Parts: sequence; C-alpha cells; structure tokens
Amino acid sequence: MRRSPGFLLLPLAAAAALAGCAQDGPFPSLAVRPAERQYAEEARREPTAPAALPDDSAVAARAVALATEARLGEDEFNQAYGAAAALAARAGAAGSDSWSEAQQALSRAAAARGRTTAALVEMDAFAVEQAGTGKLSGSDLARLRAATAQVQALADSQAERVDRLEASLSRG
Repeated sequence: MRRSPGFLLLPLAAAAALAGCAQDGPFPSLAVRPAERQYAEEARREPTAPAALPDDSAVAARAVALATEARLGEDEFNQAYGAAAALAARAGAAGSDSWSEAQQALSRAAAARGRTTAALVEMDAFAVEQAGTGKLSGSDLARLRAATAQVQALADSQAERVDRLEASLSRG
C-alpha cells in the first residue's frame, strides 16, 4: 500500500505545532511587574513644578561685567572702524599707498573686535557652566540669555561692518 506525500506531512505539522507549547516550568511571568505598575501610576499623576530656585547675585554681577566689557570693546572698535572707514573712502586703486593704508586700518579695526569677541566667549562659557550646575533660577537664566543676546548683537554688527568695508576695498 502506497501512502500519499501529504500523509507524511501530517505528523510533521503536528510536531511543529506542539513545539510552540511549553510545559509549566521556571519561565518568567508575563504579568505586570511591580515596577511597571509604579511607572504607570507615575505617568498618570499630575507633574509637579520644581521648587523655584533663588536668584544668585553673582550671576547678575558677572553678566553685567561681561556686557560692560563688550561695550568697552564696542567703543574701541568704533574708533578703529571710523578711522578705517575714512581711509577706505579716500583709498585709491588696489595696490596704491592710500589703499594699503586703508587695508592696514581695516586690519586694526578687525583686531579691535577682540575685546567684544572675548567677552562673548566668556559669556557663553559662563552661561554653560551655570546651566550645568542645575542651580540657575529662571530670572538668572533670562538675564544671562538677554546679556548674551546683547553681546552677540555687538559682535555680529562688528563683523558685518568689517566685512562691508573689506568688500568695498576689494572693489576699489
């Protein structure tokens, strides 16, 4: 008697189906664990606002000092830039003596950006340091952001003016 090939596959299919069934044993439970229950309860709770941190007068003083330093740098830059702009307005063709004098004055103006740029770098480093402590009050954070924005605006303005003056000398 000859058996069909499908008949041979039937015991094989039954064995494969039974392989997925496990006997009782030391397997981990799929029930909700206590930690999972606690996580779910915490997720349902209303978040509480963290306690307000007190302002730190040292943060305010440092922000003011660095902003003041940047403004002093702005004054120095304005003097150097004014001289460079005047020389650039009178500069002759590229390579002429007047053009060379204007280029040198432009270099001095670019170097005069250093005080403001240094204040910006210190302000950024200070802000990052303070934020990293986790003890920065909301108003101190706002104060640092505002001071950083002021100093950044000064530095950006200086860079833009130097770039414009440099471009005008390049065309000359």
